[in-house]
Amino acid sequence: AAAQRAFTQKGFDAAGLREIAAEAGVNAALVNRYFTSKEGLFAEAVVPHLNLDPLLEGDRKTFGQRAAAYFCSKSYAGQAFDPTLAFLRSMASPEVAASLRGAAEMAVIAKIARWLGGRNAKQRATLIAAQLIGIDLLRRVLEIDALNEAQAAKAVPLVARSLQALVDDG
Repeated sequence: AAAQRAFTQKGFDAAGLREIAAEAGVNAALVNRYFTSKEGLFAEAVVPHLNLDPLLEGDRKTFGQRAAAYFCSKSYAGQAFDPTLAFLRSMASPEVAASLRGAAEMAVIAKIARWLGGRNAKQRATLIAAQLIGIDLLRRVLEIDALNEAQAAKAVPLVARSLQALVDDG
């Protein structure tokens, strides 16, 4: 939990292993013993939580609306751990780039591609993931006004159509 909080708030590079260990009430050597490294800790604390499965449940015809509504209004306010923010704030780190790429490809893109089926499923799934991650980045990290909570009513239908077109293109 301490690692999840630190990676959410600071990203991989800025989160210190000693700081995480101190918050958890353990010695940094103990963290290294169980997780081998800060990279191993990140892989255990964050990567398994990158999951879009709930969005794939339900009617395919309403995926765009479901996903747009979720990503244009999602909030983890008051929660210490946000796997998407931990991912976004860590993805530029060379130490965890391979781990994040693997998680994105296996836990997100491959699942969406299987769900989509049809032609160009992997490319369509990748474009869906790119849109969702981009929206989250612009809305919650950069806090772009056009995607703020007050603008959700305008953004959701636009995003929904774009996403649904990728679902229906197969």
